[in-house]
Amino acid sequence: MQISFSSELAHSMAVMLLELHAELEEFAYQHDHASDHAEQPSPYLLESSAQA
Repeated sequence: MQISFSSELAHSMAVMLLELHAELEEFAYQHDHASDHAEQPSPYLLESSAQA
């Protein structure tokens, strides 16, 4: 019983860590792309500034 519980707990923790890793990878990807967009002004912003 003790070994089964420990094995089940280890498996659950491994799955949780894999899910966390995937979430962090997705966050890093989105953050990198958001900063790329922040560095390059949008042409729509330039048009609205020129009209003002």
